[in-house]
Amino acid sequence: MIISLVGGGGKTTTMFYIGRYFAKEGKNVIVTTTTHIVKPENYMDIDSAKELKNITFGEEPVVIGKDIGEKLSSPDIKEVEAFDKYADIVLVEADGAKRLPIKLPRDGEPVLPEKTDICIVCMGIDAVGEKISEKCFRYEIAKELFGWNKDHVLSTEDAARILTDKRAGFKGINNNKCVFVINKVDGEEDMKKALEVENYIKFFCKENGFDNFRVSITSYRENRAFCDFDFL
Repeated sequence: MIISLVGGGGKTTTMFYIGRYFAKEGKNVIVTTTTHIVKPENYMDIDSAKELKNITFGEEPVVIGKDIGEKLSSPDIKEVEAFDKYADIVLVEADGAKRLPIKLPRDGEPVLPEKTDICIVCMGIDAVGEKISEKCFRYEIAKELFGWNKDHVLSTEDAARILTDKRAGFKGINNNKCVFVINKVDGEEDMKKALEVENYIKFFCKENGFDNFRVSITSYRENRAFCDFDFL
């Protein structure tokens, strides 16, 4: 199974949390990227998926990427697409957002492996109530997609619209199973906003004829971690 994560705030944290959960359950888990991820202490820099043939898995995911200094970049995407021959679960960070809580993709983004089984679309609730130019990566695309200028203040409806639009957060997902993760929901006001976003997500998905999804509201600071493992 290949699980690809796209969008904004919370991708890396969610990816490693899911990876560690399944690794402790006895699954063979690989974490990698088709863009860039922060370089952990332990990782493998390989050129070919075949190098994984004799790998030893444990209670931590095996992280794979090309060493470029502070970060790891993607191995060849054709090799990434072959990783599932050697692991039960491959988690792929398939998008970048420069640590901003929400994202609009340009041409060529996200970089989804063709064999992706499940997509996780992430956002940080701290995008809501703020100017799009301050909280959205590639905010300038919003003018063309939604008619919003740089001073547009993002509402809960706007956030859900970004996540579910096939030109934005839902780009390339098609009919794949999907989990929308609303992250950084650290307080009561955050939860109120997150529940509104969730309701709008459900409305837009129904409007678009898509029902194979879940919404997960998370706060790793407040120990409300991702828990929809039964859906993966």
